[in-house]
This record gives sequence, C-alpha cells and structure tokens, in this order.
Amino acid sequence: MTIVPSATTRPVPPVPRRAPSLTGAPVASALGGTVGAPAAVRPCGMARDLSHAVHRDGSHPRRTEIIMFTVLIAGGGIGGLCLAQGLLKAGVDVTVFERASSPGAFKEGYRIHLDPDGGRALHSCLPAERFALLDAACGRPPRAFAWLSEGLDELLSLNVAAPDGPPDPVAVHRSINRFTLRQILLDGLGDRVRFGKELLRYEIGADGAVTAHFADGDRATGSVLVGAEGTHSRVRAQLLPHGGRTDTGVAGTGGRLPLTPATRHLLPPQLRRGPAMVLAPGGVNMFLATHENVPGADLPAHMLPTETGDYLVWGLSARREALPAGGIDHLGPEALRELTLDLVRTWHPHVRQIVGESSPSSLSAFTIRTAVPVRPWPATTVTVLGDAIHSMPPSRGIGANTALRDAGVLCAGLVAARDAGTVDGRALTAAIAGYERRMRRYGFAAVKASNRALSQSVTTNSAAFAMSRAAMRLINRFPAARDRVFG
Repeated sequence: MTIVPSATTRPVPPVPRRAPSLTGAPVASALGGTVGAPAAVRPCGMARDLSHAVHRDGSHPRRTEIIMFTVLIAGGGIGGLCLAQGLLKAGVDVTVFERASSPGAFKEGYRIHLDPDGGRALHSCLPAERFALLDAACGRPPRAFAWLSEGLDELLSLNVAAPDGPPDPVAVHRSINRFTLRQILLDGLGDRVRFGKELLRYEIGADGAVTAHFADGDRATGSVLVGAEGTHSRVRAQLLPHGGRTDTGVAGTGGRLPLTPATRHLLPPQLRRGPAMVLAPGGVNMFLATHENVPGADLPAHMLPTETGDYLVWGLSARREALPAGGIDHLGPEALRELTLDLVRTWHPHVRQIVGESSPSSLSAFTIRTAVPVRPWPATTVTVLGDAIHSMPPSRGIGANTALRDAGVLCAGLVAARDAGTVDGRALTAAIAGYERRMRRYGFAAVKASNRALSQSVTTNSAAFAMSRAAMRLINRFPAARDRVFG
C-alpha cells in the first residue's frame, strides 16, 4: 500500500484524520493517489495559515492550504516517542511502528536520569500539560554525584545543581522511572503507535518518498523515515552498513534493591544527595543510584510500574579478564549474584549486603558496546537517532538524554521546513542534513566522553589508579577550588 504523495499542496478537503494504511487492497483516496483500506486511512496533511509564505515561483499560496507531510518512525523507544510527540504537537502527521506486541511489553522499571539536555528536549516536544505530568512523576532530584572507595569512603563529590538560587524549571537534573516515562510519552499518541510492526527494510522513491516494509508483509509510505529502533536498528544497517558497534571489553551485572526501613541503613550517606560510583582496584566499579518518589504525585494507574516503592539500582562493571572465561550472558540470577559477591568480597559489608538482598528477578548481565564514529554521509529522506547511530557506554548517564536531544533537534528542523511553505523531497533532505550535521557533532562527542569515562573507571593500571584516587581526595579537601574547577 501507499499513502498520498509525500509533498503536495492542495485545498483542505473535508476528510477526518486517520492512521496510515497498513492492510487491504489499494482504494482511491479522497486526497488523490492510493491508500489501503478506508478504515486505516489518515490523510497526512494539515490545514494552516500560509498567508506569510511564498512559493518558489514568487506567488503567494491561498490563505488556507494543506501541506502533505508524513513522518514514519521505526521504534517506539524514548527518542522515537519524544519525536512523535513533538511532531504531533506541531501538527505534522506521524506514525510510530514498534516491534513489541503491546505497551504492556515495556517492562522496564528502572530509574533513568534526565539531564538538562533531556529536559529541554522533552519540554520542546511535549504539550504543556504532558510536560507537567512528567515533572510531577519525577522522583527526588539529584543534587550531587560522588565517587567512593570500595570501603565507601568519599573520594570526591560534585554538585550537579547550583547550591543556591531557584532551579531552572526546565533544564534541571531529574530522576524518573523508565516505565513511567515511556507511558507518558505514549500518552495521547493513540493509534499513531502501531504495535507488532517489525521493520525489515525500506525503499526510497524517485520523489524522495520512503516505503517501509514490515515482517508481517505490510508496508507504509511517507515523506520521511526515522530509524529509532536502538542498537540493532535495521534502518541504520541499510543506511550506514559500515556504522556498527564495537565491544569495549567491559561487561557486568546489575540489580535492584527495594528500599525499606530494613535496607535504607545500607546506603552510604552520599546517596541522599545523588548517585555515586564506587572505584575499586583491579578494573572494577559499581554505580549506585536511588529512585525515591516525591509525596503528592498523582499519576494514572497505567503509568505506574508494577513495583511502586522506592528502590536502589546498582550496576557492577569489570574488565572481561576479571570475569569467567566463558562470559556471563548465559548465567542465571543466582549465579550472577554469586559472581558479583565474589568480585566485591573485599568491599564494605554494606555493598555485599546490597547485592545479597537484591530482588532475584532484577539480576541481569550486560555487555558494554559502543558505536563506531561514522564519517558524514549524503543526506536523504531517511535518518536515524539515538542508539541507532551513537550508542554509548552508560558511564556518564547521557545516552537517553542524547537520544532526546536528537528528537528535539530533528523535530525543530522538520517543522521549520514545513513552516517555510514548501515541503518537497529537497526541502526535507536539507532539513535532515542540518539535523545530521549537528547530531554527528554532539552525538559522537558524547560517545567519546562516555568511552573515556568508562576506560578511566575500569583501569587496571595500579599506579595510575592510585594517583587518580589521591588527586580526587586532594581536590575534595578544598571545596571552593573544587567548585571553581568543576563548576
């Protein structure tokens, strides 16, 4: 099936908006061209005032016209859904195709850190009432980040928010449950998110229109295709087959500890102000962060995770040489717990107790891979965002925020092209080229910074490790100088 031509200007017809067709034999469209079954047809235009615009031939369009403009997004993760929200807010026709069978398949319930870049992108893309809902859903905000020794002694603590003065209501650090964030981003999209749709490949027509082909035999055609399917993106594989990922040589384990009166005493005091990283000899570290709900938040039940209480998340990373020779991906929960306990056997007893009392169902293994920087490529009406192009280690906690930034930048570029009054393949390609230039710069800078932080945190050079910890302790003794250096 195809939808209406992707870049056309026509008088507004009296036709309601519906979803792009994915099934059925083609039938005549009220807007021209062919589409699928009438029950699944959404004209992809939008009425607006174009009295200020000028066509390329110098003529002025009629006051009320319709710009035919459709965006297809492959992948319903955080970046893809943020982009969909922004486009829909601006009146652009958009549909998300998600491989998972239903919203209930999104079981992630762990904390996610939103930094100022992520906050600005969400604020620009979400309607005001939905951003307010997101803000209310956030837990106690982080105010600092600390580095600790394996004995839980403080090495260095840095403020992530100004200690005085009112906080920026948008560009602040936030903590939110990943499941809740996804539900907020799904809210209001309705049938614009199509579940059970796994993209296999795409084709670009002579006019720049893109046809996406799905595993179930369906297809959809639009003006732009955005690959937001994460690290295994098929859009990226076809668009940039040389732009893969590489193994960092680091793997690890993670888990979640419910916070109760019986477990809160295990937490180092630094966690009251924000996350912490334990740096231990031998190329091993552990990230610790809490998610604590703020009293008074009133969220719809479907946006709440299964476990709604406060919790601690931890993730231990180590060089592969410190791990079993056969790898750890195949290990079950109890084997992962025993492995982690062995790696932290000389650490503070509270760390061992945190691992020992973590929920068995939360224990998992991970391998850290990173994107390979890609040289500039010719822009088309197909592009990528988030982990599909610049996946990075979690060592700086900026992967999801960079994906959100992508969504904000791409959305602004596409909307600006629409608002210029001419949306054809050339204009859309120019908008995407501008997005990709910016994204490559900040996206791969984030990859580089995350890889550097990972390498430093798992160094096996004992002399360099000792010098680094000594320098941290020294800087931490002089708060005024520390704040000037890192502020």
